[in-house]
Amino acid sequence: MKTLRIFALGFVIISAITLLIGLLLPSVWEAERSEVILAPAEQIFPRVASFKQWESWATAEMRNVDPTLQVEYSGPESGVGATFSWNGEKMGKGRLVITKVEPGKGVWYESAVQSDEVNGHGWLKLEPTAEGTRVTWNDQGDLPPVYGGYFAAMVQQSLETQFAAALNKLKEVSEGERPQD
Repeated sequence: MKTLRIFALGFVIISAITLLIGLLLPSVWEAERSEVILAPAEQIFPRVASFKQWESWATAEMRNVDPTLQVEYSGPESGVGATFSWNGEKMGKGRLVITKVEPGKGVWYESAVQSDEVNGHGWLKLEPTAEGTRVTWNDQGDLPPVYGGYFAAMVQQSLETQFAAALNKLKEVSEGERPQD
């Protein structure tokens, strides 16, 4: 009986420590990556403003991570209200909805990942450079308290890896179709 009490007390102490640490860890993430593309913003913009065009760069990289990925598009073809939903064994379920568009400059969206509620926001901005266009992808959000803190750094690192690969693919696609001078 004494062994059972010691085990129960140990379990309670470990659970309390886990809870306390989880409360102290930040549950927010912010992932950001940039790539300079040797093409004008006007050429790149349609690829970021339409989720269907993401198929050639961002969605392609998602499929590399999760071959079971199923995607669905709804709302307008591009711009405000365009919606991209996915579901896969590794990627889980999620949804992006474009909330703001500045032609030639950027696209803003809200996201609901592993939830029906919005739990993140992001943007893709296009800025002219001497070489072409710098495309920056930023995403930030908040995981549920306590246990979310244990996963925030992992989410951030995973997104940064995906963004880098997707932006590299966007560069490849955009530069491959660059108009000849």
